[in-house]
Amino acid sequence: MRRERILVVEDDQRVREVVTLALSEVYDVTQAATGTEALNIVRREPLAAVVLDYRLPDRTGLEVLSEIKSTLPGLPVVMMTGYGSEGVCASAFKLGVRDYFAKPLSVFDLTRTLGRILSADREEGHEVSGYQSRRDQLVLARLRDQPDLRIQKAAVLIQQRYWDHLTLPGLARQVGMSKYRLSRRFREVMGVTLRGYLLRVRLEKAKALLSVMQASITEIALTVGFSDLPRFDKLFKRYTGVTPSSFRDGAHRKR
Repeated sequence: MRRERILVVEDDQRVREVVTLALSEVYDVTQAATGTEALNIVRREPLAAVVLDYRLPDRTGLEVLSEIKSTLPGLPVVMMTGYGSEGVCASAFKLGVRDYFAKPLSVFDLTRTLGRILSADREEGHEVSGYQSRRDQLVLARLRDQPDLRIQKAAVLIQQRYWDHLTLPGLARQVGMSKYRLSRRFREVMGVTLRGYLLRVRLEKAKALLSVMQASITEIALTVGFSDLPRFDKLFKRYTGVTPSSFRDGAHRKR
């Protein structure tokens, strides 16, 4: 199935990189650093949506938004800015922006909002919402309260490479922090240690696979990053209250 393409327009390379990394899990992402570059892409490439920063080096996001809407009025645009005001927000909505995020923003909220917008467009206005656990809601709330671009990048990397041999020093290098600072700051923002977050992501992936795959439990354990089956069994039972085989049986009975 062909993936939808999103244009990210942002002159700050760090922000652009993290937003692109988060969105690329679901979408193909094209980047632009100026309004002129963005408008050229809009005119020549088929896009599903645009994520647009307000302050750009050559023009404002409102000017770019106005030109996009005059060319492609149905193209969804989500705006983000660290320099906004109530006036900018009101002007953006008057021009047809679909949603608005103040910086520092949560890339998880942004990804979820784009999903809702595109799902609603595909379903002729009937929004499709996904299940979100209480624990996930708490994590998102923490990210809204204490947004940190580097911590969001670390969390996205874990979500995208949970099966790999991820280490604290390796992740610290990728997000540009010392391993001690990353460890401490990750726990402050996420409410869980980095190791604990990785473990939870792996176990949630295991739950999803056990619900739909006929592969052996050993194969699923290896797929999500566990090389030690007894440890996987022990941690899975501690996390869910049942063994992997019991969880699979229950999921299949519900289906």
